[in-house]
Amino acid sequence: MVTIFQKKSTVHYRCTVDFFCLMRIADREEEGQLRRSYIAAVRALDDHILQVDYVSGSCLLLDMKPYLDKIRFRPLARPEIWNRVSTNGIFVQFETVELSHDEILAMAERD
Repeated sequence: MVTIFQKKSTVHYRCTVDFFCLMRIADREEEGQLRRSYIAAVRALDDHILQVDYVSGSCLLLDMKPYLDKIRFRPLARPEIWNRVSTNGIFVQFETVELSHDEILAMAERD
């Protein structure tokens, strides 16, 4: 849902990130299926900072240190796993850990 606010001659848009991304997503047809990409690239930086570059041109730096004590994220404390990060456009994948684009945004909002 998009809400448009108009004040004098200035138009303001309030919408979810998903809707904003839908306008700028790289949609393509692959074997009869529509494939959406939200994430353009990911990079594992020093000190457990995850850099997520979105197709919209936005860049998110997510501090993963607070999550490393959780069972799910413990493998990321190992440098050989942390440095093997990739994306398929929707998920960020480490060797044994996977995060969706929605989950990454929710984690960023909590910080």
